[in-house]
Amino acid sequence: MTDFDLGLVLFGGIALTLGLLSQWLKQSMLSENLVALLVGVLCGPIVFDLIDVSDWGNQETIIEHVAQIALAIALMEIALRLPKQEFIRHLRSYAILLGALMPLMWITTGLLVWLILDLPFWVAVLIGAVLTPTDPIVASSIVTGPVAERYLPSRLRDTLWAESGANDGLAYPFVILPIMVIGSSLADSLGRWVLESILYEIGVGALIGAAAGYAAARLLGWAEARHAIERESFKTFTLALSLTTLGVASLAGTKGLLAVFIAGIVFHMTVGQQEDEELEAVQGAIDHFFTVPIFALIGITIPLDGWIDLGWAGVLLALAILLLRRIPWMLLVSRWVGTLHTRPDALFLGWFGPLGVGALYYATFAVSETGQEIVWVAGSLVIFSSIVVHGVSATPLSRLHARYANAGS
Repeated sequence: MTDFDLGLVLFGGIALTLGLLSQWLKQSMLSENLVALLVGVLCGPIVFDLIDVSDWGNQETIIEHVAQIALAIALMEIALRLPKQEFIRHLRSYAILLGALMPLMWITTGLLVWLILDLPFWVAVLIGAVLTPTDPIVASSIVTGPVAERYLPSRLRDTLWAESGANDGLAYPFVILPIMVIGSSLADSLGRWVLESILYEIGVGALIGAAAGYAAARLLGWAEARHAIERESFKTFTLALSLTTLGVASLAGTKGLLAVFIAGIVFHMTVGQQEDEELEAVQGAIDHFFTVPIFALIGITIPLDGWIDLGWAGVLLALAILLLRRIPWMLLVSRWVGTLHTRPDALFLGWFGPLGVGALYYATFAVSETGQEIVWVAGSLVIFSSIVVHGVSATPLSRLHARYANAGS
């Protein structure tokens, strides 16, 4: 039996088993993502050594590509689930969350890494950028299910979902700037960063996503009107849109994750309500199948020896980032975020800015671009800590929020 066969058993078995227990898990303190993570730790080199991903090829490359595909599918699901006019109705709120909160989180995290781990400044800034985006997959486990629907107002769930979907693609400029500076200098990098990363890779990527989403919605309507599309093909339409947009954007040298999310938003706003609801349900099922096993992959690949080498500084770093990366700044900007009505709202959204597959993707991307293994070691430690801590605290803190906040939508 090969490692690949064991991988099929593990990843397929996790999706199968957790699917059977999904309702129970959503009402407990153990999320599906957390259980998958722990199973991965048990099956990896640290405990039973059943699977070693490095035997399949370059570990960082494998994780980077798997994470990118999982994120693309998850981002499409989020786009389909959000209210159609969410970003238009709350434009100022998302401008604050993405335009002010994200840079503050980046700077804070980078400074914490620099002070605690005593790394070169731009390496610390790079790790800070990797750990900036809120993860849409972990966030999804927090804002869906019977507990979230009972205890959290829809405005709060939609805000976390929308923010986590948008900031994964928008984190790229924060990540690529320190990569450029490490390879050159700040003076030589700034102009290229603005022109290549912001104007082209982000700007053109957004345009590609918008065009893909609009064209897909119109083509679907055309095919339905002429009875040219079978129901089986209809049900996988948004999966095909996710992967096609990701591929086209990447081939054009732009950022595929942002393009996929925007494609989903524009498609969602353009397509009819009946088609929208059916596609949303199918996309959610596909997303669940693809994203849960990736947390097992994280568990298999954690660099325990590197974590041990960090010592207590690593523990301090994880605690400091979880507590200081987001909560103080969310309390500061919450008065301008219209979907946050109370201080408990701001505290809840400040605490639940979880890290996960998005940060994993950027960590492996950063290592492949710079060769700085410390990005993976420190980044994976904080990611692992976030998945565990946020996964365990989601249910009790959702109930606590309902007790102290006005839960009316």
